[in-house]
Amino acid sequence: MAAPTPTELRPSTAAWTWVTTPPTALSWPVPTSRSNASHPLPVMKKYCLYIGLVALGLALQSCEDFLTQLPNGQQTTANFYTNADECKAAVMGCYALTDQDDWWKIDRTRMFGDAGSDDAWKGNSIAGDQREFGDFSRFFWLPNNEWFDNRYTFIFQAIGNCNAALVGVEKAPIDATLKQQLLGELKFLRAYNYFELVKGYGGVPLVLTPVSPSQALTIQRSSAADCYAQIIKDLQDAAAALPEKAARPSIEKGRATKGAANAYLAKAYLFTEQWALSQQAAEQVINSAQYNLNDEFSYVWNVNNHNGNESIFELNYSANQTFNLGTALTVVMRSRADNGWGFNTPTSNLEQAFGNDPRRKWTIIKQGDNVGPKTASFDYSSYDTKPSENESGRISRKMFVPLADRPANEREHSPLNRIEMRYPDLLLIHAEASQRLGQDSKALTSLNLVRARANRLQPGTVLPRTSGGAQLLADIWLERRLELAMEGHRYYDLVRQKRLVQVMQAFNTSQRTNTDQYDGGKVKDQISEKNNLFPIPTPQIQLSGGVVTQNPGY
Repeated sequence: MAAPTPTELRPSTAAWTWVTTPPTALSWPVPTSRSNASHPLPVMKKYCLYIGLVALGLALQSCEDFLTQLPNGQQTTANFYTNADECKAAVMGCYALTDQDDWWKIDRTRMFGDAGSDDAWKGNSIAGDQREFGDFSRFFWLPNNEWFDNRYTFIFQAIGNCNAALVGVEKAPIDATLKQQLLGELKFLRAYNYFELVKGYGGVPLVLTPVSPSQALTIQRSSAADCYAQIIKDLQDAAAALPEKAARPSIEKGRATKGAANAYLAKAYLFTEQWALSQQAAEQVINSAQYNLNDEFSYVWNVNNHNGNESIFELNYSANQTFNLGTALTVVMRSRADNGWGFNTPTSNLEQAFGNDPRRKWTIIKQGDNVGPKTASFDYSSYDTKPSENESGRISRKMFVPLADRPANEREHSPLNRIEMRYPDLLLIHAEASQRLGQDSKALTSLNLVRARANRLQPGTVLPRTSGGAQLLADIWLERRLELAMEGHRYYDLVRQKRLVQVMQAFNTSQRTNTDQYDGGKVKDQISEKNNLFPIPTPQIQLSGGVVTQNPGY
C-alpha cells in the first residue's frame, strides 16, 4: 500500500483532550507545507502522561489553531514544577518529544543515514509515492524538500522543550540529588538532539534558554565547532550527574545513564577528531562493566530484548498506548507484499560487502529467504520482497517484526524500540580513536571483540583482523558498515571520514556494470561536495528574513 496521507495519521479527538499551549511557552517555527502542520498535541487524561505532554506544549506556541479554553484543573507553566512528580513528568515529556515517532515528523528522516549512502535505495518504486525521499536517495537535494524541514523543525522543538524544562526544574523546590539527576537527563537529551542536527546541517542556531517565536527568528547560525563544544559540555555535565545503567530500576530502563552520556561524548569527540578524548570517554564506558555483547547477533532487535546487554541508549516505544507511541519504521521498511510500504531497501552493493559474513542474513532479507513459518495469509518461509515494487528486491531485517509479535494497530504502535547507540558502536569508536593515536593493539582488541561475536554465528567465516596502520583503519571503517548496517549511521560516517563523494562515485561506477537482477545499473549520480551537509530548509531562511543562511551549493 502507499504511504497514508497526513490526515490518516491524525488521532481521533474522541479519545483526547486538546489543550492550549501555556503563554510562557518557547517555540520554534513549525513547517507550513504539510496539511497537519499545526496539528494540536493530544493529552491523555491519565495524570502521568498528561503532565509529560504539558512540557511538550512548551515547544509549540506558534501553533495558532489550538483551542483557547483549558479544562478545569489543568496545569500551566504558572503553577507547574512545584514538586518532584511534576518535575519528573516534565522530563518524561522531553523524552516523548525527542523520540516522537509520527511518520510525518522525525521518524521518516531516520532513514537518511542509510539512503544517503551506498547502503540503501528509496525502495518503494511506485511513481510519486514519497517522491521527496526518492530525491534524497539520489542526492537530488533541494532546500524546499519538506523532509529536511520536518527534521530541522521537530528536533528544534525537542531542544526547546529541554530548555524550558531545564529552567523549571532548576527553580523547583525538590531534593537536590534528584534535581541534579533530572537536569543531567535534560542536558543529555539536549545534547543528543543538537548532535542529530549538527551532524546533518552543520552549524545551527545555538539556543540554550527559552525564547519567544519572534526571538527565535533573530538568532543566527553558530559554527559547527561552537555547537559541538556545547554538545560536549552538556554531555560532560550529564555524565557527572547520571547513574549507571544497573542503578536504574526496571521502570526507568531506557532513560539516560552515565554510560550513555560517556558513549555520546566518545562519538562527539570522534566527530571533532579529538582522538585521545574520544578514546578516554569510550574507555569510561568499557571499564564500567555495564555493557557487553549479546551472545546472539540476531537477538539485538528482538522485541523481548529491549534495553538489553548491549543497548547504551534506545528510544522506548509501546504497543499498549492509544497515542502513536510505536515506531512506524517497522511497517515503512517491510515488504509491500507483507502489508508494508517497502521503503529504505538495502542495495546489492551492501549485500556484496558482507561476502560470506553470516550477519548478512540478519541484516538483509532477500527474495525467497526463510524468516518464519508459513501462515494462512503469507508464506514467511519463502519471503516475498515484491521486487516489482522494490528497487532492490531486498528489505532490512533489523526493523522486521515477526508476525506473532505485531499488534493489531502496528503502523502506529509497533512494539520494537529503536536502538540509537549500542555497545559494538562504542567498541568501534574506541578502535578508531585508538588507531588514530597509533595504538593498533588496543584498536585490534576492540575491533576483534565485535568480529568474534559475528564469527559465532558461523564459525570460521569472520576471522580476527591482524592488520595495522592505514589498512587497520580501513578494516575498522568496513566493520562499522557491516555491524551497523541499516541502523542510520553510514551517511554520517562517510561525511565524518571525508570520503562521501569518493565512495559514492565508486559506487556509481560499480553499479554501471553491476549485473544484479534487481538494482544492477541503478546509480545515485547527483552526488557532489555540497551533499556533505543537508540544505537549510527554505521556510527557515524565509521566516528569519535571511538571518539564517544557506549551506554552500544550495
